Amino acid sequence: MVVIGCSLLVLGACTRVEDPIADGIDSPDKDVAEYLQGMIQSARAMKKSALARGRLAMAYDANGLREAALATYKQAEALDPEDFRWPYFIAHLVAEDGEHEQALTILEHALAIDKEYAPAWLFQGSWLLKTERPDDALIAFKRATNLEPGPSADFGRAQALVAAGRHAEAIEILEPISKKSMHPQVHRTLGEALRSVGRTVEARGALAKGKDAEPLTWPDTRLKERDAHRRGHASYQLAQRLSASGKVDDALKILERLQGYHPPEKCGQEEEFFLACNLMNSLTIAYDRTGQPSKALETVQRGLSINPKFIPFHFTIANLYRQERRLEDALSHVDRAIELNPSRGYAHEQRGRLLFGLTRYDEAKSALETALQFEPAKRTTLFYLGLTEMELSNWLIAAGHFQHTTRIEPDSSLGYVFLARSLGEFGRFEDAWQAHRNAQQYGAEPGELRATELRIRELEARPSE
Repeated sequence: MVVIGCSLLVLGACTRVEDPIADGIDSPDKDVAEYLQGMIQSARAMKKSALARGRLAMAYDANGLREAALATYKQAEALDPEDFRWPYFIAHLVAEDGEHEQALTILEHALAIDKEYAPAWLFQGSWLLKTERPDDALIAFKRATNLEPGPSADFGRAQALVAAGRHAEAIEILEPISKKSMHPQVHRTLGEALRSVGRTVEARGALAKGKDAEPLTWPDTRLKERDAHRRGHASYQLAQRLSASGKVDDALKILERLQGYHPPEKCGQEEEFFLACNLMNSLTIAYDRTGQPSKALETVQRGLSINPKFIPFHFTIANLYRQERRLEDALSHVDRAIELNPSRGYAHEQRGRLLFGLTRYDEAKSALETALQFEPAKRTTLFYLGLTEMELSNWLIAAGHFQHTTRIEPDSSLGYVFLARSLGEFGRFEDAWQAHRNAQQYGAEPGELRATELRIRELEARPSE
């Protein structure tokens, strides 16, 4: 056990330069162990360097070694008490443990060094809300607004106003934000404020959009410095987030580096297949997203040759074949995925969508209905089931699926478009026009709206039988 010379809870600087803390070098993940070993050696070589010590702390932090990170940040702070980052990062680690009062105290020390960093005020406001101090939180969010105006600070002010019971003022801020932001937390907060002032119909719509709400985040360049030190599984997760957010080139650099530690051959080894296979699958997706379809196909085909039972390979190659309109080839891989695990709704939905593309509508319907057994009320499955019933001329059944779709996602413009079409085909013209108006209200494509309008008018003009 390492004895730390300075208490983590004491903010005064230590006078003695502590030896660097060594942790994580016995990790079974060579990527993590080798990186930390190098960072520890640098800190030992530059014993009085606050930056070397701070980088070691960030490496511990980014790779989940929390206690070593806290202690090493304190060492960096002792070496350079004027660097904003060290108390700032400590405050975040403490807040992650739910100790928001203590985090606020430490954050005050960071703000004493740099009062001009807007994200720090956003976090102060957020943590003040968690300690039920909305008036103080409002002051912090206003400070952030003055430094860096934008939706993050505006939303923070609205949250503080809601917490203070000032719902009408919060709505004035939230309504403009909600028109530009699809983030569920914005709509959920707006819904709660609307409900509190008695606007229940609007509240229901907003709360439906906010049903999957998670805390809102904002850009923080200083916290982001820690990401450069992620290794092993932590860096793999980072690569996945980068790829999904469009920063695919950055993701590729991480994935290709990781493959040096988890080469393709390990995908076939029972004890080490998981990360090696996932890396190959993620690389395939990244190659496809960067416009390298041949390399993507080559990578996933190699993965299948090494481990043909790894289900994600089958879904990924099916998606590549779908893009090339090789639907039968795609279907064969989805069928294989179902053989390997018949209990995944996603697999049956994908099968149904491929069969729909092949105009095999009865089979598509059966596959989509099976998908719903595993994932009831999934919006995309219901939508494609509605399309399938339309192709089978089962207009009222189709309308039921589209109505269900719009109940799950009240602003589904396409859901309302096809609801209008199916109701029109069934002869319920008044309901069809109402669905058409809803589609228009929620921003359906003009071409879709025009086609639907023409079809309903054509049906209305037909002589009744």
